[in-house]
Amino acid sequence: MNISIFNRFGALNSVPVFEAFREGCKRNRIRVTEHNSAADVAVIWSQLWTGRMAPNRAVWQEFTSSGRPVIVMEVGQLMRGVAWKMGINGVNARAQWGEGTESERANKLAMRLQPWHQGDHVLIAMQRTDSEQWAGLPSAEQWLEHTVNRIRENTDRPIVVRPHPRQRLNPIPGVQIQQPQALRGTYDEFDFRGSLGRAWAVVNENSGPGSQAIIDGVPAFVGADSMALPVANTDFAFIEKPRMPERSAWLEQLCHTEWTLGEIAAGLPLSRLLKSL
Repeated sequence: MNISIFNRFGALNSVPVFEAFREGCKRNRIRVTEHNSAADVAVIWSQLWTGRMAPNRAVWQEFTSSGRPVIVMEVGQLMRGVAWKMGINGVNARAQWGEGTESERANKLAMRLQPWHQGDHVLIAMQRTDSEQWAGLPSAEQWLEHTVNRIRENTDRPIVVRPHPRQRLNPIPGVQIQQPQALRGTYDEFDFRGSLGRAWAVVNENSGPGSQAIIDGVPAFVGADSMALPVANTDFAFIEKPRMPERSAWLEQLCHTEWTLGEIAAGLPLSRLLKSL
């Protein structure tokens, strides 16, 4: 098997992750090349088709159209800047995350579920639409208008819309816009968690805020490709009485989608993916 890393198309923080992946390949006795379109498997950084990562779209299309798998690595959400996602053909529930489980992985990553609690307003967390995660969905404005209308059909609670930090959102009458604020002393971190304590429920299609809300104890309403789907809601008819299920087994599975640099270098996540490559 020949795995080719497309490391020149990664974000600035991808350099040590690609190097750890290269070492993990050696541990698994797998040949590694760079920017080889004839390889059996491609490895790219994220599915965000913009900036330095824009060329990855052509790589993605070339490999997937010929039935060859693409390993997608990305910043993790559980321990941002410490753990990194690594799945086949996606970064959310569309992806394959490998086989096998590690006992007490949530404890190893120091992940703790907070008790269920609710505030007073519905918080809509938007996401980037120039990502493959948004493929097949309407424009951000159309999605938001439809979502706000469905929520209003079922509750008169205030609605707060939180744009993605890097995507402009046009104002919508009757809803409050909450602009994300960067956290000092961190790289690429924003204050989403600080707003969860006041939310009745979080609405997010298929990116990180849905899972973060669930971990922090706030019910979430998500789309079919969200990693939070097994413990979240999908029908706004239940916005006033959202389900709040047991989450421990789900958290353990979620913790098997993100890995530290040391684990990646040791080949642990790659060894889980090999049967699916």
